Amino acid sequence: MAFFGRNDIAVDLGTVNTVVRNSLDKVIFCEATCIALEDKYESPRVICMGNQAKKMLGRNPSNIKVINPLLHGAVSDFKTTTIFMNTIIESAKKGSLAPRVGISIPQNLTQVERHSLHEATMLAGAKEVLLIEDPFSASVGAGLDISIPRVRLVIDVGGGLVETSIISLGGLITSSFTKEAGDFIDYALVEYCRYNKNIGISKEMAENIKRQINVFGDNPVINVAVKDLMNGMPFSYELNLNELKDIVLNGIYKIKEVVLESINKAPPQIAPDLIEDGAILTGGMALIDGLKEFLEEELKIKINLSPDPLLDISKGVCMIMQNYEKYSIKWGTRE
Repeated sequence: MAFFGRNDIAVDLGTVNTVVRNSLDKVIFCEATCIALEDKYESPRVICMGNQAKKMLGRNPSNIKVINPLLHGAVSDFKTTTIFMNTIIESAKKGSLAPRVGISIPQNLTQVERHSLHEATMLAGAKEVLLIEDPFSASVGAGLDISIPRVRLVIDVGGGLVETSIISLGGLITSSFTKEAGDFIDYALVEYCRYNKNIGISKEMAENIKRQINVFGDNPVINVAVKDLMNGMPFSYELNLNELKDIVLNGIYKIKEVVLESINKAPPQIAPDLIEDGAILTGGMALIDGLKEFLEEELKIKINLSPDPLLDISKGVCMIMQNYEKYSIKWGTRE
């Protein structure tokens, strides 16, 4: 019996971005996990959410709060997460029926964190909630058959977490993670500019700078609008991106360490499958120029870049919900 019905939605609720699919497997939301709330009334009023809310960061008046409700994939603000999920559910559902909601979650979330997300989604108006761990939703979305006795290595590099998992027969053999992911690199760039350049940049500007850095090649000098931390005044600053390469490279080496940790914890029987099939690379950071080639060189195994790394998880949630009875015993938490 299929779990996925006409009024159900699949959600990749990421720390940085959220992707939502409807029952027709159509992406109806793919924007920042961010919401702007007006707080002058008895209950907060939603001004906007997604990319539009993200643009308001640092430009909002005192009566408007711009909030990212997640931290490293876990709920950091329960009330705001409920409002965020309610806005998504209201925009996605058809008619007056409460939808069933599937959400992909990091494998390392505690039971308390899982319950918090489940409770927030139920309060937001869901009829039923299915929590699916990221390694499974990512691998299914990337087109892997993980029900067979063959090892699959999934490297999911996101904004809040880097997770690597070894899967076979529909179950998890080993997994490792680090919170030193895309967001961590952004904050490291902010701190570098503060303490080495005496200039202030926002996390959003750091994210844009990160995307322009070619870790494995030469980089230009760019002009950025910054704040002088000596006198507080804004000015145009020439920033040499070559000076920032090591910061991003440190984050990439951390990905390598997490992959090695997963492999080291696994039994030797995984070796033939890894040599023949390699690993699948997915997640937002998978699009960093040269990352695939770097991991291949360092790990000495084939790295297969997913065709659509930003959407793998939401696609996988949708596919698992469509075949819920097949996957529910090993993968889903239906509360």
